[in-house]
Amino acid sequence: MRISTSEFLLGSLSNLLAQESNVNQLSREISTGETMLDATDDPGGASQVIGLANQIGTLTYDSANGQAATQTLQSGVSTLQQVTNLLVQLRQTAISAANGTSTQSGRQSDISSAQTLLQQLTQLANTQGPDGGYLFSGSKSNAPAFSTLANGQVVFDGDAGTNQIEIAPSLNITSTISGQGIFMNVPAGTDGVAVSASGSNAGTAYAIANGVTNLSQVTAASLAGTQYDISFSGSGSSLTYQVTSGHGTPGSAGYTSSSGVIASGAYTAGSDLTFGGIDIQVTGTPDSGDSFAVQPGATTTIFQTVQNLIAALNMPQGTGGQTAAAQQALQNVITNIGGAQTSVLSAQATLGTSLTEIQSVQSETSTQSADASTETSSLQSANMPQVLANYSEGVTALQAAEESFAKVQNLTLFQYLK
Repeated sequence: MRISTSEFLLGSLSNLLAQESNVNQLSREISTGETMLDATDDPGGASQVIGLANQIGTLTYDSANGQAATQTLQSGVSTLQQVTNLLVQLRQTAISAANGTSTQSGRQSDISSAQTLLQQLTQLANTQGPDGGYLFSGSKSNAPAFSTLANGQVVFDGDAGTNQIEIAPSLNITSTISGQGIFMNVPAGTDGVAVSASGSNAGTAYAIANGVTNLSQVTAASLAGTQYDISFSGSGSSLTYQVTSGHGTPGSAGYTSSSGVIASGAYTAGSDLTFGGIDIQVTGTPDSGDSFAVQPGATTTIFQTVQNLIAALNMPQGTGGQTAAAQQALQNVITNIGGAQTSVLSAQATLGTSLTEIQSVQSETSTQSADASTETSSLQSANMPQVLANYSEGVTALQAAEESFAKVQNLTLFQYLK
C-alpha cells in the first residue's frame, strides 16, 4: 500500500474543515439560542415547527376575533342595560299617573320627560359598537337600525340576521343581535294578550289581562287570528256581559263574529271574566253599550309604547268616562313596558351567554397556544449548558486539527530519503 504526501494533506484538511464547521454551528446556536437554524439541520423537526407555527397563527387570529367580539358584545349588554334603566323611568311615570296622584302641570312635565326618553331610546337603539358597526341592525350593521318618519313613527331599517365571527377553528359565534326582536316585536299586554277599550265607552271601567289560564287555547287563538269582544248591557244589578269571538278588530267594520257568544253572565264590579283560556280583570262600572276588545298574540314596539304613554298623559280627565279611558291607556302602557323589559332582559341574557362562551374558548385557546409555543421551543431551543460544553470541546478539537494540518503541510517524504 502506497501512502502519498497529498493523501496525508487531504485527510488533515478534511478533519480541519469538519471541526471548523462544527464550531461554527455551535457558535450560531449560542448566539441565536436555537439548534434548528434551517430545515436541513432537522427536516422532520422543521416540518413539526412549521405545523406548530401555523397552529399558533390560527389561534392568535381566533383570539383576536374573540377579543373584538367580546368588546362588541359588552357594548351591546351595556346599551341594553341603559335601555332597561329608561324603561324603569317610563314605568314609574305611568304608574304615578295611573295612581291619580299627578297634577296637570305634573303630567306636562312627565310628557316632556317621556319625549326626551323617547329620543334617548332611539339613540340607544342606533348605538355603534367599537368597530363602528350598528349593534342592532342585524346583518346590515353598516347602517343605522332605526329611523324616525315624518309622522314620528320609528321604523326598523335592519334585518333579522346576525353577524358571526370565528373564535376557534370551525366555531363561529354571533357577535350582534337584531333589534327587530328587541325593540319591535314586543308582546303586548300580559303574556301577549292585549285589551283595548272602545272609544265610545262612557262608563268608569277599564280592563286588563290578568293572566293566561290555558296556554294551548291562547296559542291556538293567536295562530288563528281570533279576537274577542266583551260587551255590556243593562244597568245596576241587572248589568250583564257577553263575549263573542271572531276575526278582525272588535268594534270595527272588519270584525266578523265567527262563533257567537262564548261566555256571558251577570257582571259584578271588580270581578274577573274568564274565557278562551284568558282571565280579564275589569275595574270600575261599565255603562250599557261599553265594550272591550281582547287580542291574543298581540305585539307592539317599545317606541310605540312610549308614544302611547305620551298620548295617555295628554288625555283629558274631566269626566268619569275620560278618566277611565286615560286609565285604560296607562294600564296598557304599564303592561306593555313589562313586556318590553322582558324582551330586553332576554336579549341581554343571549349576549351574556355568548360572552361566557367566548371566555371559555379564549381560555382553551390560550392553553393550546401556550402548549404549541412550548413544543416549538423544545424543538428549536438549544440546551445552552450542553452546547457550551460541546463548543469548548469543538474549539479544542479545531485547534488540534489546525496544528495537525500545519505539520502535515510542512511534511514531505523526500526529507526522509536523503
